[in-house]
Amino acid sequence: MAGGAEVRALRYQRASQDKKEQGKSVGDQGKINLAEITKRSWTDAGSFTDNHRSASRHATREREQFELLIERIRSGKGDVLVIWEISRRERDLAVYVKIRDMCTEVGLNFWLVGGVLFDLRDKNDRMMLGFQAVQAEWLADSIRDNVLRGVVGAAEAGRPHGKVTYGYRRIYDQRTKALVRQEPDTEIRTAVAADGTVTEYSHAGVVRDNFTKVAAGVPLITIEDELNAKGIPSPQGSTWRRGIIRKHVMNPAYIGKRVFRGEVIGDGIWPALVDEDLYWACVRLLEDPSRTTTRAGRAVHLLSYIVRCGVCGSPVSSHQVSRHGWEGRVYSCLRRRCAAVKAEFLDEYVQRVVVAWLSLPETGEMLSALSGGDEQAAHARAEAARLRAELEDWRKLGEEGEVSAIAYARAEKGLSAQIAEHEARAQEAGIPPVLRGMIGEHAARKWAELGDEVAVKREIIRTVADIKLLQAGKGTRQPFGAHRLEWAWRFGPEVEENAA
Repeated sequence: MAGGAEVRALRYQRASQDKKEQGKSVGDQGKINLAEITKRSWTDAGSFTDNHRSASRHATREREQFELLIERIRSGKGDVLVIWEISRRERDLAVYVKIRDMCTEVGLNFWLVGGVLFDLRDKNDRMMLGFQAVQAEWLADSIRDNVLRGVVGAAEAGRPHGKVTYGYRRIYDQRTKALVRQEPDTEIRTAVAADGTVTEYSHAGVVRDNFTKVAAGVPLITIEDELNAKGIPSPQGSTWRRGIIRKHVMNPAYIGKRVFRGEVIGDGIWPALVDEDLYWACVRLLEDPSRTTTRAGRAVHLLSYIVRCGVCGSPVSSHQVSRHGWEGRVYSCLRRRCAAVKAEFLDEYVQRVVVAWLSLPETGEMLSALSGGDEQAAHARAEAARLRAELEDWRKLGEEGEVSAIAYARAEKGLSAQIAEHEARAQEAGIPPVLRGMIGEHAARKWAELGDEVAVKREIIRTVADIKLLQAGKGTRQPFGAHRLEWAWRFGPEVEENAA
């Protein structure tokens, strides 16, 4: 090793974490390694640095520069490997042995570790390097165990972990830096659209709006377009995508639940941003497999790709035609044009039948009955029963003179309101979220209020019915009606009979 400049030194620097992305640790290592090379008058044959990369066997990110270093060693372009300490090169004992043997094979016999020179041909030096490698792996495993222990403990205690969930902010003690609480982020911010329009918003408000819109049947693509049009940045500071919105709306953290390894393990220490009914309504809607069959958010026509051909089963699509002096839009079988009808006839008929079905008293009763096994409905009914029992206890105390009439009246008023609220929740729990508020005698008015909200109307129609378009009889001039459709309600044959 007295060859001076003829000795080719390869140096490697690594740090597991660099949260401030300043590269300070690897920078210091690089200076120390270079100083050792300069002191010995060796040639700096290559520097390889992996910042914010783990070297343990539990690592999840590749070390690109380390792989380049291995290729350089394998090609025989080095005489000595210079590292600050053995853990900076490798914390996996099996990999250490593999690299050691490879260096021996290509003739790179010398390692300079922390200023101490080791010769791989010497059994004592190999023993010392092996001891350091075992110690480095043990240290890596110990750190990982301690971290996991802390993560599990935080999870069991309901404390948040990792990045702050969008819509919340964390408050830390200024002296100890310990977490004090996590709370909704209601700070008012401003966003400027491309046309100069200024919108005020808060992160918590964006989350609540997204939940409300999804539950109302607004497609994710529509919500994405609205947020981007207003210039509101996504959690990453860029544009919104449907996947981001879906991930948010499916996140139990927004109802105050702590998730660990993909499972809810209990309540978090932070308040919910939305109530559980709204959350589960959105989850049920987004997990509905029928949503994957069409792209309602981009649809312009009410029934395209929802109604199917009664002959071949393919969807019907809308297109403009000009024939025999008539020009307009029609729905027709996409595959073979088996069946066709004027769009205005089918749109009008389907809307009238769906609104009539929504208006039936039996519809609401049937959907509520379907919620019998629903967890949210059962919870609401149980809570209503508990409150009724509490109200009965107050009544008995009032009769026995244990409480004043005024105290009983106040208790009765508050408990009755809570009972009514939970009973309403139980009734609505089995109703698909897109139908909530649309069922009953006001259905026609609610439908009219939707106006040009084609996407929401499509979601309602797809939720309640399977519709197939049949061929018109040859030579018949019978007006369009029920004989041209094969209609099946998705909720109960008894309601189908009443609505026919």
